[in-house]
Amino acid sequence: KASPAQFKSSPKGTEESSYLLEWSSMSYTPITEFHLETRQAGSSAWRAYSVSPHADQELYHSAGKLYLTKLEPAMAYQARIKSHNKEGMSRWSQVFNFATRGGEPKQEQMTQS
Repeated sequence: KASPAQFKSSPKGTEESSYLLEWSSMSYTPITEFHLETRQAGSSAWRAYSVSPHADQELYHSAGKLYLTKLEPAMAYQARIKSHNKEGMSRWSQVFNFATRGGEPKQEQMTQS
């Protein structure tokens, strides 16, 4: 199966109501599709997208990107991705926290060990 995707975008967006999400995933067999989900931070409802991969510069890597529009200004969002290839679906990526211009990406709670 493909490795969970790694996000490449900066967590702090530069536009008020749009944001470019970019990521890449390592897989020895070609990735056929990415399943992307986004939501406002604090919401329980994910919005699903299907994204076609394109070749990455790195060997055995596929990349994806999606330009999100109609976002709220100065708002925190979250995204996660699964990669699909002929071996099946990867597990979810780590949740990526990002924000439109003026917003602060959600900070994950760090636990003391």
